Amino acid sequence: MQRPEPLPDLDWTPDRAAEFGQSALELWTEYLRRLPGLPVTHPHTPAQTRAAVLDGRDVPDKPLTDDELLDHLRTVVFEHGTQTGHGGFMAFITGAGTVPGAPAALLAAGINQNLGGWPLGPAATEIENQVLAWFAARLGLPPESSGAFVAGGATANLMALAVARDALSGWDVRRDGVAAGPRMAIYGSHDVHETVDRAADLLGLGTAAVRRVATDDRYRLRPDAVEAAIKRDLADGVQPLAVVGTAGTTELGAIDPLDDLADVAQRYGCWFHVDAAYGGPAAMVDELRPAFSGIERADSITCDPHKWLNMPISASLVLFRDPTRHVAAFTLQPDYTKLDAEVQSDMVLRYQWTPQFTRPFDALPVWVSLLAQGWDASARRIRHDVELARWLHHLVGEHDELEAVADPELSIVCFRYVPPGAAADPAYLDDLNERILYAVQRAGKVYPSNAVIGGRYAIRACLISYRTEAEHVEALVDEVVAHGRRLHAAG
Repeated sequence: MQRPEPLPDLDWTPDRAAEFGQSALELWTEYLRRLPGLPVTHPHTPAQTRAAVLDGRDVPDKPLTDDELLDHLRTVVFEHGTQTGHGGFMAFITGAGTVPGAPAALLAAGINQNLGGWPLGPAATEIENQVLAWFAARLGLPPESSGAFVAGGATANLMALAVARDALSGWDVRRDGVAAGPRMAIYGSHDVHETVDRAADLLGLGTAAVRRVATDDRYRLRPDAVEAAIKRDLADGVQPLAVVGTAGTTELGAIDPLDDLADVAQRYGCWFHVDAAYGGPAAMVDELRPAFSGIERADSITCDPHKWLNMPISASLVLFRDPTRHVAAFTLQPDYTKLDAEVQSDMVLRYQWTPQFTRPFDALPVWVSLLAQGWDASARRIRHDVELARWLHHLVGEHDELEAVADPELSIVCFRYVPPGAAADPAYLDDLNERILYAVQRAGKVYPSNAVIGGRYAIRACLISYRTEAEHVEALVDEVVAHGRRLHAAG
C-alpha cells in the first residue's frame, strides 16, 4: 500500500484565512455603519426570503469565489434580515450583540475548544469558571456555587428543575424514573415562562404538574396563593417539588416577591428556582437591587446575558447554590473519559455537569465584552433603559389617544391606542391594536411586539438595546398614533 500524500484542500494558509477574514470583517463594519439607516425589518415574504437565500443554487461541488460568496451574504444580511441590533428594535427580549463580543465569537469559533471537559479546553474552561463565579457573586450566591453556560433560558430552566427533581424526589429518579413515586408539582405565576411547562413535559412530570397560581394587582406571584396550592396538593397526595419565582416576566417585567416565595419554599421543603433570564442583570445594579431581594436565597438561578447585557447569542447560564446536588443530576463516567486521577481532582469536567458532552465556548464573548467594556458601562446602560421605559410611560400618559396597561417595573412598557369614543368596546380595541402592531412592524421604523395583559391586547416595547434612545421611543409613539388614526378612520 502506498503512503497517502498530504491533502491540504481544507487547511487554508494563514494568509488565505486572513484574506477571507478581512473581507468578513469589512462586511461587519459596513453593517455597523449602515445599521442606523436600515429598516428594522423587511417586507419580504418567507417564500421571497427563501428564494433569496437559496439563490437558485445548491451546495456547489466547486467553491464560490470570495466576491460571489460575500456579495450573496451582503444581500441576505442587509435585505432579508431583521435588524435586531437597530435602536428601533423593541420586540421580545433580544439584545443587540456587543461590539467586542463579535470578534470574540470569531475567535471562539477559530480555536474551536470543546468545553465538555477541561483537557479539551483548559483555559476556556477556566474562563467559563471565572464568568460563572462573577455572576454568582453578583447575584448573591455563595462562593462554592456552581453553574454552566447553556443554549438558552429554556435549557437553564430545564436543568434547574432536573436537579430539583433528582435532589428532592426521595427516590432514584435517574434510575427508576418518575413513575416510581408520587406525582410532583411546580408552582409559578400565571406569567411564569412557558419553558417551565416544557421542562415539566421533558422531565416526565407532565405539563399538568405546573400550577399557575394567582397574581396580585402588579401581576406578581402571590406567596399566600402558592402556599394554598401546596396545601391542596399535599392533601391530594401530590409532592410539592419547586417554587419558581420570576425576576422580570416576559410580558411586563414584573418581579415576584422573591424573599416571601423563598420563605414558602423553605417552609414546605421545596426547591426555590428564580428565572432571572431577563431581570438578572438589573439585580446586579446597586440602585435596582432592592426589588430583587431574596434572589440570593435561590437554589438555582437562570440568567441570560444575551438579553439585557446584549451579549452575542447564545449566552445563557444556570447557577446552583449546591454543586453536589448539581453534579449528581448529570454525572456519567464512560470508560473512555477516564483521566489521570492526580490532575482530574482539580478539573471541572462539564460533560458531568450538563446534558451536553460537546459544548461551545459561549463564555468567551461574555468574558471579552466584560473586560473590554467594564461593568460600570453595563450598569449605566441598564439604569438608562429603565429611564427610557419611564419616559415612554410618561409619553403614553400625556397622550389623549394612548392608554398604559400597567406601570413599568423594569424596561418593558405595555400600552395601547384608544381612539376617542372607543374605550367602551374592548373587543374592537383588541382587534384595532393588533392591526396597529402589524402595521407598525411592516413600516420598519420601529419594531415592538405584543402582550395580553389582564385579557387586553397591548403593544409592548422592551427597551434593552444599547442603541435605543429617546428618539426611538418617541418614534414608536408617533407610529402607533399615526397608524391607529388611519386604521380607525378606515373602520
